[in-house]
Amino acid sequence: MSRVSERALPVYLQTLRQSENLGEEVLADQQQVVELDKRRQTNRQAIRAVKNEEEQRNMWVMMGNEFVKVEKKVLESWLEGDQKVLDKEINSIRDELKHKVQALKQLEGEEIPKGFFLNAMSKNSLSNISGETGRVTERYVDQ
Repeated sequence: MSRVSERALPVYLQTLRQSENLGEEVLADQQQVVELDKRRQTNRQAIRAVKNEEEQRNMWVMMGNEFVKVEKKVLESWLEGDQKVLDKEINSIRDELKHKVQALKQLEGEEIPKGFFLNAMSKNSLSNISGETGRVTERYVDQ
């Protein structure tokens, strides 16, 4: 082996280790987003079921290993609070994921696509624009 390749081997192995570790972190984060999204969907279904309940009565809820009787309004606020927490967690992981993918692509010597770090517009930003340009359909708004 030549002297140049002997010196380059540790650097190559270090880069390979870093890219392998980052790749594992990216896959773990993606799996965590999928799991949190499943919980968010289940929570959304629970919110809808509670809101569709016509009677204003106490409802049974399983918390941990126990059933608890709770007022409908309190249950709605708990579920909506959980929904907000899940949304924040998912968005936080997705933001971190972008940076990890960027670092991985840089290690692999690939270019990052244009628009990779774009974020959806908030409802307030979109309403400011729609006020000036006309009505914007709600389905294009990311909350």
